[in-house]
Amino acid sequence: MKILSAWLVPTCLVFCSQVLAHHSYYALYDVEQKIAITGTLVRFEFRQPHIEMEVLVEDSEGEVSLWFIESTSPQRWDRLVSTRQVARIGEVITLEGWPSRQGYDEMLLSRIDSHLGTTMVIDKVRQPRR
Repeated sequence: MKILSAWLVPTCLVFCSQVLAHHSYYALYDVEQKIAITGTLVRFEFRQPHIEMEVLVEDSEGEVSLWFIESTSPQRWDRLVSTRQVARIGEVITLEGWPSRQGYDEMLLSRIDSHLGTTMVIDKVRQPRR
């Protein structure tokens, strides 16, 4: 019994943490509306489980905020977009996407407009399985 519990407990902890780590876009982002922001790209990383960006955005009163942008997985990006070279660090870009439900400066990416061209990343969020 001790051998079984010595193996079973760590296995369950690893499995359960993976299940809890995955989230639904519907829970985090308001997929009923899209917003657009323009700012300076300061981070753009192709990594698992999702591509991440950070953009410095200045509002009409001169206040600068750092926006976190989440995108799809690198594998899905490669299927949907012909290149990963869509924007460079330091470049002013316009992003369109679904805003955070919690009111944070975050969005789920739908589209990037940069001097390298317009890139559609996600046209719509996939419906959850029922």
